Amino acid sequence: MAHQGSERKETAMISVAMAVYNGEKYLETQMDSILQQTMPADEIIIVDDCSTDESVEIIQRYQKQHPQIKLFQNEGNLGYKRNFRKAVGLCQGSLVFLCDQDDLWLPDKISVMADLMESNPDIHVLASSFEFMNANGEVYSVKPRKGMSNNNMYLRPVKKNDLVPVTFDEFCSHNYFQGCSMALSKKAANAYLTNWTDRIPHDWLIALLTSHDNGFYFLNKPLFCYRTHSQNTIGIPKGKKAEEWVRLKFAEDMRDAMATVRDIWPEEFEKSKVYQKRILFAEAHIQALHERSFWDLIWQNMNPVYHELKSGRARLMDLFFVLFK
Repeated sequence: MAHQGSERKETAMISVAMAVYNGEKYLETQMDSILQQTMPADEIIIVDDCSTDESVEIIQRYQKQHPQIKLFQNEGNLGYKRNFRKAVGLCQGSLVFLCDQDDLWLPDKISVMADLMESNPDIHVLASSFEFMNANGEVYSVKPRKGMSNNNMYLRPVKKNDLVPVTFDEFCSHNYFQGCSMALSKKAANAYLTNWTDRIPHDWLIALLTSHDNGFYFLNKPLFCYRTHSQNTIGIPKGKKAEEWVRLKFAEDMRDAMATVRDIWPEEFEKSKVYQKRILFAEAHIQALHERSFWDLIWQNMNPVYHELKSGRARLMDLFFVLFK
């Protein structure tokens, strides 16, 4: 099912999966950017998670002129992880683009990613790079750090416009790509739905599942604007608690990622000393930070997992945290 008159080389059906919750402020900008794509989507699946603002009314106005928009309203609040699962499960397309409610897609996002995936059958999830955009819609940049790419989110240098695979082992320690940067094949979407867990964010789960079968790729080309604003930080503590949250987050993420690997691939986990060392270190590191144990952190600095988890500066900040916070 392809749009008549589109320039699509294949007959792949394109779905967009959008999870919405109180998105009225930026929703129209995002909707317009999706509808103005050079390669149009066949369906735009929107699941509203009991918004209390005008989000539903905005979407319904768009529906009147764009029948490809399909709105589903939850009877009870699911939270973003379950809401995205529901949205992906409702998609019929052979390619599924994940979408946030407050970003802005560049006009060729769908065409570039769809063409790459259709011409490279080994790619089952493709993540693109992005530009930062503030609450007022102004694009801004961050200073590149040595050895990093994707606005310093990916701890590996990748040349501009290059397409590279991302390995499973990389995702065992960190999550590098937002869900809104991803396009999924039907195989990847089904694997995500079959192995769904709320232990880790949906984008990290997709990355683990797909990279395990060597199907995750990164295109270092910005194809959307990622909006940063105060609502991005909902759930992050303020004041003194924020520092503790930052210090703990990486270890908690590694612990949860390794627990997910253990749940999905138990035999592989049991055979891997590396996976077991990671989860044991993460648990010990969390305890050391909670207990403000300076000497435990000094000892942990001799563990290569700590170096894998945090930079030298971050390890120094851990010591500062336990001594002075």
